[in-house]
Amino acid sequence: MANYLIKTAESNVKQDKRTRNYKTVTFTECVMMETPFGKVPKPSAQCLSTAINCYEENYLGKMDLGWGDPIFDAKNPAKGGIYEGAICQRPVEEYEIISQDGTVRQVSTYKTVVFGDTDSPAFESLVRAAFKSKGHQIIESPKEESFADLQTRLNIVSADSLVDNNLPL
Repeated sequence: MANYLIKTAESNVKQDKRTRNYKTVTFTECVMMETPFGKVPKPSAQCLSTAINCYEENYLGKMDLGWGDPIFDAKNPAKGGIYEGAICQRPVEEYEIISQDGTVRQVSTYKTVVFGDTDSPAFESLVRAAFKSKGHQIIESPKEESFADLQTRLNIVSADSLVDNNLPL
């Protein structure tokens, strides 16, 4: 079962430098966890939230998800405000954030909302596209060695140690 996002808050309509209408929308990720009783959502206190800008008309000429949808209402879930997806954080090329007091910080991670089926093998492609559309290039982290790969490597090493190099071939 895929993770899902719920729209938990939105700002009033604002305009960017190009006079395009947008709202700052907060999404909360509901991660499914495995229990002895099957998959259930994690408690809300353990859920991650983040806010993104959703445009009435984005650069593709389409309305962003979250712009026109209602805020999720637990008393009436059929009303809407729920999406498949996840809040993803990845290492990116370093960039600067300038605070209101003029302080500059160097940052090397970025977090955003990614809509889509988190169980799909293509989800990582959606993550890359979402980061690219926000102007951030994901930096590849070194491949982590799986336990099976480590076990295989250890077995090869121990098998090599059993070979007597002094015997003629």
